Amino acid sequence: MRKGGKAYFAANLVSQASALARYVILARLLGEHELGLAAMLILTAQFFETVSDTGSDRFIVQDAAGDTPVMQGVVQMVLAARGALIALALALTSGLLANLYGQPDLTAPLIAIGLAPLIAGFVHLDMRRAQRIQDFRPESLAMLVSETLSFVATSVAAYITRDHTAVIYGLVLRSVALVTISHLTAARPYRWAFGKPEAMQFSVFAMPLFLNGLLLFIGGQGDRLVVASGLGPAALGQYSAVLLLAYYPATMMARFLTGIHLPQVSASRHADETLETARWKLASHTIILSAGIVVGFTVVAPIFVPLLYGPSFDQPLQVIALMAVLQAFRFVRFWPTTVAIGSGRSLIVMLNNVARMGGLPIAILAYLSSKTLEAVIGGFILGELMALAVALGLLWREGRLRLRAELRRIILLLAISGSTLVAAWTLQEGKLLEAAICGGGTILTAIAIYLSERATFTEAWAWIARRLKRA
Repeated sequence: MRKGGKAYFAANLVSQASALARYVILARLLGEHELGLAAMLILTAQFFETVSDTGSDRFIVQDAAGDTPVMQGVVQMVLAARGALIALALALTSGLLANLYGQPDLTAPLIAIGLAPLIAGFVHLDMRRAQRIQDFRPESLAMLVSETLSFVATSVAAYITRDHTAVIYGLVLRSVALVTISHLTAARPYRWAFGKPEAMQFSVFAMPLFLNGLLLFIGGQGDRLVVASGLGPAALGQYSAVLLLAYYPATMMARFLTGIHLPQVSASRHADETLETARWKLASHTIILSAGIVVGFTVVAPIFVPLLYGPSFDQPLQVIALMAVLQAFRFVRFWPTTVAIGSGRSLIVMLNNVARMGGLPIAILAYLSSKTLEAVIGGFILGELMALAVALGLLWREGRLRLRAELRRIILLLAISGSTLVAAWTLQEGKLLEAAICGGGTILTAIAIYLSERATFTEAWAWIARRLKRA
């Protein structure tokens, strides 16, 4: 029986809302240039965190031995070592990275931001172990407290300092709160351990993900790297601010879907019938939400960007639509990667990101030839499509999905993405008739998605009706 499912959803909602509100306040108080410098700090810290990712928290949930004290001790020791190495790497490379950015004043902030991963390395993994029995309450509490405190700390620091260092205070306090709550809610004492069988078992799972880290960073953050290097801190601040309006809601939904569905896929991976049900629900939810990201962000962002950030952050309609499509195809990857991780096929995740790397050279070449933001985004969209194709193909080869049914879903997502993008482009150019025709195509495709995923919508309506009746 699932415990804390509502709290977990609420915690993810608060987490992403706090992150978005934090960015809005930074944009208002700091402006584009300082916001771009703050984005460079965060981007650098994320680079080291991503390239050192071993999937430790997910391993505890999905592995058959993840519940044993020795295995948990091994993984906790690895997490602590990882945090220390990230902090050391930031300290050693701070001067070089600051010069590469053309911002020598970033040296000290790059060292200081290493405190966040150093502290976070001591998190107690009992809150992840609890998810093996569908108990999401410990992580929900940790997420709520840490993100709320981080928002307050960042906002106060930004008001006082009026510069990019404000993000450091928020990130460090978030790590402190996360570690504290994880220890207070733990059922077991915090221990490090080492067992050769456990270490070998964990390394088999972790190595592909560890090798996958650089690929994951370039695929997920490469667009911001290209924007930063090609267009500068102010452009990076503008681009990041707009993109994060889609990123934070999508990340909230992805975390929730992964948290809910990963234990289900893991528990049913040796039972074909139950695996089929778990996989079908995950795929259906992901496609519906991906289509919602495309249409919703394209419609809403032009209204809210100037309201939240100010008129200097406004972007053309086609750029916003391209960002929506990019975020939708980044989001839809959580479906095949969750199936792969839940099935213990971490190598598929790495190969998925190898294919995703293709978007970087395409984006760079497109930018060099046109010097436009649209070219950069388009290149990374192609990378996401290549990665999705590879992931689905590998899962199909291993008998983990039905290719025909999944291709139908992808075709519908491509159709609604294409019609929405062309509608935005033609509307920006004042071609109202063409925009109306493409908008009609978007509506028809949305209806087709509804009919294709009718069972999921029916289940959702029934759930809403039950809640309204209780209220």
